[in-house]
Amino acid sequence: MTPAAELDGLHIVELSRLMLHESHDPNRLSRLRERMASEGVQSNPVIASSYEDDFLVLDGAHRVHALTELGLELALVQIIEVPDRAESWRHLVNGSSLAGLERLEGVEISPRSAGGFTAEIEAADGRLLSVKSETPGDLASEVEVLWRLQSLYPKSSTITRVEPGEEVALSEGEALVRYRSFSTSELVEIVARDTVLPAGITRFHVPRRVLGVRFPLDFLKGRDADFANSELRSLVERHRREHRIRRYDEPITLFE
Repeated sequence: MTPAAELDGLHIVELSRLMLHESHDPNRLSRLRERMASEGVQSNPVIASSYEDDFLVLDGAHRVHALTELGLELALVQIIEVPDRAESWRHLVNGSSLAGLERLEGVEISPRSAGGFTAEIEAADGRLLSVKSETPGDLASEVEVLWRLQSLYPKSSTITRVEPGEEVALSEGEALVRYRSFSTSELVEIVARDTVLPAGITRFHVPRRVLGVRFPLDFLKGRDADFANSELRSLVERHRREHRIRRYDEPITLFE
């Protein structure tokens, strides 16, 4: 079956029209930028939804930053319908790195309660701590709490992201950080405030994600999006004619 709908969602757009709601991990960005420069292609599209005259990036902040740092003006994007809300990644961290939790300003720490939380921390011994803003209901304050919490993360290590719902057996000294989910309207509000969430919090479910396009970076130079889109359509049609496009319905495990 030809995956026409998701292929029709592939477009080349100006980087300046991509709205980022999330920051980036410098270590991940460095590795991605070097790989893209070496391979000379953008392998996977940025995932985004149309918002007014621009696009809200749902997944791919590192790709956007890498393309920008490589001096390009365009990006390969897969445009999907705006989802109602995002799930949240969980972060597996060294529990000792959270030792300064009680000293964070503007943050309320308490045993797990029935109320909502900005973040929740599970220790290996089963203890649960709720992390909240001292001004509940204020989105800007909640975002600041998340930044302060992640300021405790080790700067030199890569944080392990854990899928929502995935079972995790914590080893001694480990901790699992869960983040509250955000609606798409909240993400738009965050962008409108000219701020972003810390890296690796939001997780959008994309049922027909397109991977492995490998679009040449040479076509992402300059600002001629029409020409780049024409080249993209040619690439897609060539792969279609040669039966080099496959759709998989089963879950995929991907080595990055």
